[in-house]
Amino acid sequence: MFGKTRQRLAAVLLVPLLVAGCSSAATDDNAGDVTITLASGFAKNHSNNEGVFMFIDRLKETAPWITVDFKGGPEVMAPNLLIEGVSAGVFDMGIMPGDYYVDQVPAMEIARFTPFTPMEERENGVVDIYDEIHREQLGVTYLGRAVAGMPQVILSREDITGLDLHGDSYRTSSATSGMVSQMHGVPVDLPGGEVYTALERNVVSGATWASVGPSSLGLEGVVSHDLAPRFYESVANLLMNDRTWDRLDERTRNALTETLAETEPEIFAHYLGRTVEETQQWHDAGVRESRLSDEDSEALLELAYVDAWEGLDWDRILSTSPAAADLREAYDVPLEGRGYDRVPAGAFISDTERLHTETRQENTR
Repeated sequence: MFGKTRQRLAAVLLVPLLVAGCSSAATDDNAGDVTITLASGFAKNHSNNEGVFMFIDRLKETAPWITVDFKGGPEVMAPNLLIEGVSAGVFDMGIMPGDYYVDQVPAMEIARFTPFTPMEERENGVVDIYDEIHREQLGVTYLGRAVAGMPQVILSREDITGLDLHGDSYRTSSATSGMVSQMHGVPVDLPGGEVYTALERNVVSGATWASVGPSSLGLEGVVSHDLAPRFYESVANLLMNDRTWDRLDERTRNALTETLAETEPEIFAHYLGRTVEETQQWHDAGVRESRLSDEDSEALLELAYVDAWEGLDWDRILSTSPAAADLREAYDVPLEGRGYDRVPAGAFISDTERLHTETRQENTR
């Protein structure tokens, strides 16, 4: 499949390639220096890039011979083409959510269900499963998570008192459209830049979004409620062209892997803290939490983590990614006893004040 893609990209992506000035892990044999080009599925100043820049800053300290040359975001390559750009070698590395390439790799539908933190995924072998899937199907190496620690949240103009959205329209992503449908709402596909206006003009009654980011669009000014509990992890992956990876010397490969492993706890804590802080910002602006009863909370999480899990197209997933069987087994963790304040992977759901205090305490240790 990607052989044809690479041929197509040679013609279609000629201009972006020239604009980006891409190099493939160029190495100065005398100095031992390595330059790696990176593109993102997000604009440079987007909050979803904060984690990868934390990694790059740490890399400057741990491996000063490596330079990561950030080429840009959607202005250099459309987000839905970025995975193909990394696979074809237009860029050495890319950061993007798995949702951006579920058409090429249906197994990426599984990622949002993760019951683990990025650190746990590295320890229990889940990272290796993802690497196997990415190498076999895309020709890229999976390095780990550059975004984690912020679940999806439903923002609404009206109070949500139960699991019924009464046929109202909500802007959704591919990760949340199924949940809105199960709650008897109508999913609407809207570009992020149009959501504020759609809410302001009552075109939609609400929007689903990652817990960090709505304030950058001013959505707290056009919604009145945020639903608790929240659900699903918002994660983005750091990937590298496998031919680039295989050409790197062992010292450089180890530095990349070990530095990301060292940075992942900080990335997770960063986004967890940003989630708490941004939620407080919404509440300071007058948005109120619509907290479901324990019974409805349990039912919501059942919809998200049991019904939606069982409803995945497992035949297609397993036929295209046989290693996803190991991923399914690893992720099949009971929900019982987890409570409603955090999603299974540990990200913030509700009870803002308590978690705000916890986060401050963790950050001062």
